[in-house]
Amino acid sequence: MSSLIEQYKKQWKWRDWNSFFSLLPELNGKVVYDLGCAHGDHSLQLTEMGAHVIGVDGNEDLLDFAKQRGIPNSTFMLRDLAEIDDLEEKADGIWTSFVPAYFTDFDEAIRQWKKLLKEDGWIAITEMSGLFDHEPMSDENKHILRKFYEQSYNKGNYDFESGEKLKSYLEKNGFKILKSAFLKDRELSFHGRAQADIVIAWENRLDRMGGFKQFLGNGFEPFKKDFISSIQSEHHVSTCKVYFYFARL
Repeated sequence: MSSLIEQYKKQWKWRDWNSFFSLLPELNGKVVYDLGCAHGDHSLQLTEMGAHVIGVDGNEDLLDFAKQRGIPNSTFMLRDLAEIDDLEEKADGIWTSFVPAYFTDFDEAIRQWKKLLKEDGWIAITEMSGLFDHEPMSDENKHILRKFYEQSYNKGNYDFESGEKLKSYLEKNGFKILKSAFLKDRELSFHGRAQADIVIAWENRLDRMGGFKQFLGNGFEPFKKDFISSIQSEHHVSTCKVYFYFARL
């Protein structure tokens, strides 16, 4: 199995991020927090658009890689994203992608993140709903997934339906949604037979999901076989959606 950094680097080319970056306001000279910056691909893009980026992540290995890239006009810090309301620098905007699902109480996270913004600050936020919602799949495995989604949420580990809740989270916390879109993505939300590199990515994703393995026990390998068979089918359809919102205070 390839490293997490290698997998993240591959994912960049599978996702039409430029369609989302094009929805951002002028960034020249602006300060932007990249929350959950990982290995720095989004931070790099934001700096190339003129921003000074403050990348924040809780994974030390990913953050070290981002630092070593020498991205101009950027600084990186290791922090728990649930405890960052004490950061002193106020930003013009926040960019965050595939982070909200890690907060089953994302309402609390947004309340903290708002404190990082200037009075007219903005947030650009991306998250998905239904990671494993792909057809064709057996009814038994659909039932297994619903149970796993429910357990993950109840234990506070991950919200597999976070994307569809973003709009209400933002509006509840005083943000006005100005733009929204769905991400074109040939790994998560695509139809038809998956290409070979996508199949490998899904195999790697499943293999690194320790909690899912533990939940399924001896049923993990049969589930994996069924899921991989699904995305390799010419009749494959994904109902996973990747949501994007741009909103201002």
